[in-house]
Amino acid sequence: MAELSKEEIKEIKEHYDFFDNDGSGMIDFKEFRQLLKVLAPSSTSENAERGFATIDTDENELIDFEEFLDWWEMNWTVF
Repeated sequence: MAELSKEEIKEIKEHYDFFDNDGSGMIDFKEFRQLLKVLAPSSTSENAERGFATIDTDENELIDFEEFLDWWEMNWTVF
């Protein structure tokens, strides 16, 4: 996988911040569901739960920017 430029990371961070509705610096499950409604409108609740658990690699029930960035680099695999 090619390394992302600073500009690409900045753009991805802007997307991340857009979905971080409460400004906490983390994406919770509710915010993730909103994100999926944009990227995959037909995604089911079960798919969202499975996807969230897959992205949340530290299992703290939040998606931090590094986890989001890893997911983004996988071409937004939607569950």
